[in-house]
Amino acid sequence: MKALKFTLPLLTSLVMSACSVSEPAKDIAETFTLSPIAVAGESLKPVVSDHLQGYLVTSEATGLIWLSPEGQQLSRLPGHIAQADWRPLPGSDSTIIVAAIDQNTSALHLATLNTTNGEFTLHASIGSEVADRETICLSRQDDELHLFSSDARGMMSHYLVTSTPDWALTPIRQMMVGPNLSACAVSDASNTLLITEEETGVWQYSGDAEGENTRTLDYFASGPEIESVAALKDGRYFVVATDEPALYERGKHNFTWPLTTQRELKSVSVASTPELIYVGLFDEASGELLTGRLKNTAPLIAEKEQVTTLTADIQTTPVNRYGDAADDPAIWINKANPEASLVLGTDKKYGLNVYSLQGELLQSLPTGRVNNVDVRYQVSTPTGKKDLAVASNRSSQTLSVYDIASSGVVTHVAELPTTLSDVYGLCSGVIDGELVIFVNDTDGRYQQYALGYQDNQPVASLMTEFTLPSQPEGCVVDDTNKMVYMGEEAVGIWQKDLSMLLSEPGLIARIGNGVAADIEGMGIYELDARRYLVASSQGNSRFAVYALDDGNRLLGTFRIGINADEHIDGVSETDGLEVTSMAMGEKFPQGLMVVQDGRNVMPSAPQNFKLINGSKLADFIRRKR
Repeated sequence: MKALKFTLPLLTSLVMSACSVSEPAKDIAETFTLSPIAVAGESLKPVVSDHLQGYLVTSEATGLIWLSPEGQQLSRLPGHIAQADWRPLPGSDSTIIVAAIDQNTSALHLATLNTTNGEFTLHASIGSEVADRETICLSRQDDELHLFSSDARGMMSHYLVTSTPDWALTPIRQMMVGPNLSACAVSDASNTLLITEEETGVWQYSGDAEGENTRTLDYFASGPEIESVAALKDGRYFVVATDEPALYERGKHNFTWPLTTQRELKSVSVASTPELIYVGLFDEASGELLTGRLKNTAPLIAEKEQVTTLTADIQTTPVNRYGDAADDPAIWINKANPEASLVLGTDKKYGLNVYSLQGELLQSLPTGRVNNVDVRYQVSTPTGKKDLAVASNRSSQTLSVYDIASSGVVTHVAELPTTLSDVYGLCSGVIDGELVIFVNDTDGRYQQYALGYQDNQPVASLMTEFTLPSQPEGCVVDDTNKMVYMGEEAVGIWQKDLSMLLSEPGLIARIGNGVAADIEGMGIYELDARRYLVASSQGNSRFAVYALDDGNRLLGTFRIGINADEHIDGVSETDGLEVTSMAMGEKFPQGLMVVQDGRNVMPSAPQNFKLINGSKLADFIRRKR
């Protein structure tokens, strides 16, 4: 299947281009036998574990109906159900979760069904506030249940389904997917959301809560009136059209399963065991529900890579504007009152923001397009020792300098020029009692400045310049060991010895083994008298941890997923991060990790920063080393 990627603004005109769509199914499979079910309804959904447990029927006239594997009616949940989907209840072999749309009211019902005794339990009915719901489908991600539903506006809403303390939907994101949609389905293993558009084909979106809002099209050249899509966990999916008596199978290989009888197929549902694929169909012409079986010839899907998932405990107020805005955080520790410590976060569309450890925005300094920021303590100045923050400012190609008072108030004090043409990343350190600043350019150049004072004003003196082979950004200085670690985005991590001014950088870690380009933010976490470098692997939304005192060995990677209890979304495409092992009160006894979130959802909002308890990072390191 040759599929091209489209962004949302590209609409019908792209559909007409033959070079931008996938080839139609070419392989004609043998016909398969269909058997009618003596129950009226609009869809027939096989429910399968390691065997066929029964069939779930949706009926606009009578509701949800539970049938035995032989097609006998066992129980019913009254209503007017147009569409439904189901997933197993985790930890149970006999209970499924059902989400359904009421045709009369457009309410969304959440229910459970005990497949052994046929007992339905309705847990919640959630009204439609803006527009009628038209499609519904479920998915399972990281043991969390997700729900997708499009409405009459062409808006697809993505929710997290929670059952404690009450059954409810938590909004995650919304996507404009367009009108004339007939059905949706999700392939859980690949997290692919499939949406059928009549007379066009099947659109494929990321079903991940942190996924990009882009799509590809599986185009049907014969132009059937596509009505329904159903997906298997392994990525294969099946499509039917009212004007073609066939079942289309799409995936790694495409097949067309012709029917022996002329049919107007309106809906399709599938479920599989290792040996068989169970198919449920609705023929609009005859009004019949039909069952069929196909031999499951696909190999078993490989187990998904198990990636450790941490969760954020706090999130900051979002920045003011949508787009790529929030970038890099720094942590200021209040030595007198650690619980009053601060997070400094750059907003590269505005300036520098200051947040409490509860995520509240305390200050917003409009100092320009500041990109990266770092903090150092007790720097000698003509008026005494001060805590300082320094940021790279892309508005003026300068170093922005800020004082941090003991009260936590941040004041902008100076802009110091550089000779770079496009300042980008920055980090600072105190080496032999002198504050040094490392700032890089997008062309790979690094400059090292010494920050001093003249006439009570900060000044920056260029000490040396060196170059990495391609674009860098994130860096961190280990003051005690006189080292700077630098990320070359497309390659890996470099180290430079600061005890010798003219020392050459050396590459200590390459991307691979779960670490993907771009290498972005980084920080050093100390645990049990050992140092660990934490770097953001932006390309796969993970974080890599390296044991600096063990030959820079990669311990492993983790991701930051949804914290359903706190209603905090996961983290994607992180630019900047900072970590500290310093205790900051009861909530952060082993320090703190702060990361930028490139896609802030649940609900959709401008970018922000997520705060992760350092104890979670410490636990990960101890398990891996």
